[in-house]
Parts: sequence; structure tokens; C-alpha cells
Amino acid sequence: MINLAPEQFGMQPDEVFRNADFVVTAFTCEEGGQVLTLANRRGTLTVLPYRGLTIWDAEFDGYSLKSGRRSTRAGKGKPVGGVAFHSPWPQQDSLLAGMQRIGLQVEGDTLALYGSGELSHPRCRVRPALRLTADSAQFAIEMQITNLADEPLPLDYVCHLNYGCIPDAVFRQNLPAPALAPHGNVAEQEMLCSDDLSLYVDQAEFFMLASKGRRYVTRFSTAQFNYGLRPITQQGSQRLVRFVQPATCSPYTPGGAAVKMLGGGKMREFRVTTGVV
Repeated sequence: MINLAPEQFGMQPDEVFRNADFVVTAFTCEEGGQVLTLANRRGTLTVLPYRGLTIWDAEFDGYSLKSGRRSTRAGKGKPVGGVAFHSPWPQQDSLLAGMQRIGLQVEGDTLALYGSGELSHPRCRVRPALRLTADSAQFAIEMQITNLADEPLPLDYVCHLNYGCIPDAVFRQNLPAPALAPHGNVAEQEMLCSDDLSLYVDQAEFFMLASKGRRYVTRFSTAQFNYGLRPITQQGSQRLVRFVQPATCSPYTPGGAAVKMLGGGKMREFRVTTGVV
């Protein structure tokens, strides 16, 4: 394990790890704080390690997952609208500020970035992680949550995958049509929510097919994430559906009855794999 400290993130890029498969670079962005880049032969993850391992951008095979367009390598800008961030609760602030320890580890052909921190409100321990495999354009986003309190802890967890909105994209999934049937009037909604996916498959697999043969995938266990959310974006006169976001509960369940509870002293783990096929 290579433990990283805030003082290693200077204004000039510092290569903190290199081998035949990976290069890891640390620097500080004036407006965004500490930044790490995790690079393999296919591309780069740009991560905000002390903000819950938020992925600022992911660029693989010459395209940015955040914009859906060819990478521009704009450099050090303000890290807003990241391609992925995740939290067990709708309020992100405590998690984003809660990382006290950051470390790197190479496990075979996989580079892992770990974070760890204890939060006071709610009282719990969170351990996010990212995994990037050599020669792969897919990566894993993980979270381990331990309830340090005696009373149950509600989990309202969404893995926000903010892929670029591609107008002519085609969506495919290993699910029957009823699993994705929208609730109510689609024209009035800003978010589409699936049925409980655990009723259909153990492992959900969603594809977004773009032009020039580009294909993106998101996979997750439906025992961990029961639902798939699909935000709707207005572009001119078009309402476009975005790529799936795994979630533990439905925003349309009355009274929050579907919110999962984590018992006192208990631990749960979550994992999403996503990227370019």
C-alpha cells in the first residue's frame, strides 16, 4: 500500500507511482484542491481523492465519458460536474469532506485507489474505492459502509454516473420491457425509474451504443442496487434520456418505504462496473 498525504499534491504534477501498466500523478488545482490521475494504456481517470473519490472525468480511447466527445485535455479547470460521484445519502457534503486517508495498491494487473474516513453525522465509516485494470477501458466504483451507531442507518444510495448525453444513442439491457416501464406521464418527469430489478435478474447490464461503434456499459448486482434511474435532459426541443444510474431505492415510493436500513454495527458493500466496451 502506498499511503498518500495532502502535502504530496503540489501545483506542479508529481508522478507518485509508475510501472509497466500504470502511471499515477498528483497535483493541486487552484479551485478544486487535490487531484489524482490514474492512467493505463487505454486512458485516464481524473479523481478528487479527498472528495469521496469523485471522478472528475474519465477519458478512454480518445473520448471523454463526461461529454461524449473527443478529449480536449483542457488541463486544470474547476472540477464541477464530475463523471461519477456516489454517496449513501442525498446530501453529499459530509462524504465529500470526510476522507482522512488515501492509498494506492497494485493487485496483480489492477490498480486500486482507496479512501477511508469516519463521519459524525451520520455516525459511520465509509471506505470508497476505485479499480482500474491494465489495458481496460472499464473501471469499478466501490463503497463499503459500516454503521458505528446503535440505531439503524437509512441508506438512500445513488451511484451518479454522469455520462455525456449522446442524442442518437441506442440503449440495450438484459432486462424485459416491463422492468423499465416508466411510472406515470413521461412528459412530466425529470427522472425515469425502473421496477425493482431484483425481480428479473441477479446482475443488471446496461449498454449505451453511440456512433462510430462506441459502446459503453454499466453492470451492477441487483441485490445491492434494486433500481436503475435514467435522468431526462432537455436539449432544445428534444427530451433525451441519459445513461443509467444504479440506486438502492425508488424516488417514487410513497413515504420512502423502500429506503434500505443498515443495522447498528453492520456493514454493507456496493460495486458498480462501468466504462467502454
